[in-house]
Amino acid sequence: MKILRLKKANLLLFLFTIIFIYSTTKLIFHFNDLHTNQKNHDKIVKKVIKKQEEDEDKKEEEEKIDFNILLSINSDTKGWIRYNQKKINYPIVQTTNNKYYLTHTFEKKYNTVGAIFMDYRNDYFNDQNVVLYGHSMDDGSMFGSLEDVDNSDFFESNANNYIEILTKDNQLIKYQIFSYYIIKKEEYYIMTSFNSEYSYQEFINIIMRRSKRNFNVDVNTGDKILTLSTCYGIGNTKNRRVIHAKMINENNQ
Repeated sequence: MKILRLKKANLLLFLFTIIFIYSTTKLIFHFNDLHTNQKNHDKIVKKVIKKQEEDEDKKEEEEKIDFNILLSINSDTKGWIRYNQKKINYPIVQTTNNKYYLTHTFEKKYNTVGAIFMDYRNDYFNDQNVVLYGHSMDDGSMFGSLEDVDNSDFFESNANNYIEILTKDNQLIKYQIFSYYIIKKEEYYIMTSFNSEYSYQEFINIIMRRSKRNFNVDVNTGDKILTLSTCYGIGNTKNRRVIHAKMINENNQ
């Protein structure tokens, strides 16, 4: 009996050791992916963001994105997103599916951090609902900083109510947030187009009712919507954090 117990104990110890080694190795690779992705992103930012003075008297500077450089690195480039005091400050890509950029960086290198990407069904920024995806990384990178919206005073800052998109055609599109919520993974909120004005109005009504906050922003079927979607929770969570904003202007840079 003692020998049997000893064998069981040794087996359990062996299993726990394997689990520990696996978990530790996975954690090391995870942090390596985070570090590598951030390092490469910083290099891209230095290459493509140019500051230009808007007003010689005021000496104000405006950031310009060099999309020629971005497109030379990755022809899938569609634009650039800026939000949350530029904690979100990334290029946007799009390919023929919604899986590739979950595990590939902007440079198309395998990395679990992935990239910020547009739903493959979207026709550039022309659809009624343009959907952008990004991982919610625990260091706050990618769409990780979207957890800031849960802070009670986050939207008291006027800037936090607006998302900026720079398109590859050098158009600046500004969107005003009107809804945010947590929901189980579903297909409804990521619909990109609608077959009737009625179905689009119904969509607008539903996503506005879901919101955790009343933004007092009017949205109608004449508006175009930007949707940000990311995971909420840890592990292989089925919950999603969703933010909806309506287009309020589109200007040449």
